[in-house]
Amino acid sequence: MRTLWLLLSALVLGGCSTTVVVPPPPPEQPRAVFLLDHGRHASLALETAEGALVRYSYGEWGWYAERRTGAARAVAALLVETPAALGRRRLPGPAQEAALRRQLRVGIEQLHRFDAEAEAVDRLQLELDTLFAAAPTAPLYNADFDLEFVPHPVDYSLRYNSNRAVADWLRQLGCSVSGNPVLSRWHLHPTDKATAE
Repeated sequence: MRTLWLLLSALVLGGCSTTVVVPPPPPEQPRAVFLLDHGRHASLALETAEGALVRYSYGEWGWYAERRTGAARAVAALLVETPAALGRRRLPGPAQEAALRRQLRVGIEQLHRFDAEAEAVDRLQLELDTLFAAAPTAPLYNADFDLEFVPHPVDYSLRYNSNRAVADWLRQLGCSVSGNPVLSRWHLHPTDKATAE
């Protein structure tokens, strides 16, 4: 019981800090990136070369893919490393905030937009899509999150959750990310380098 109390305290206290994202310098070939804050977790929507969008999310397999969302599952996911899931949803676009909000079936508490270099966006999309292509089974659709899921090779834990995965993806796009992304509390740094919509 003491371990559970300490773990939950660390989660609450660690989540009190805001994660600050500084977008990359103005790109030569811009591609839109949307950081979606859903309250407790985050996801990322990337503009494709054709102007459509692809949303990616990382989470605990039992919770996100299999809809096992009870309290016991939540505690288990926090206490031990468990199998992880990579979620993906292709959206027709265009890569604009209003269109994205219309096309998503899940709630968004905050939406942050910036531009990244097209080459970096393509590289991240290729990496995530390769995980989908290499999955040993067909993707599993979860209507609650409106995502198809495949196994992700990095186990889910309190130390590596959906927000930390998104922070890693943002760094791959050239962003500077500081803070403790245990919970989904994001702030896009106001700078002339960012393209805000």
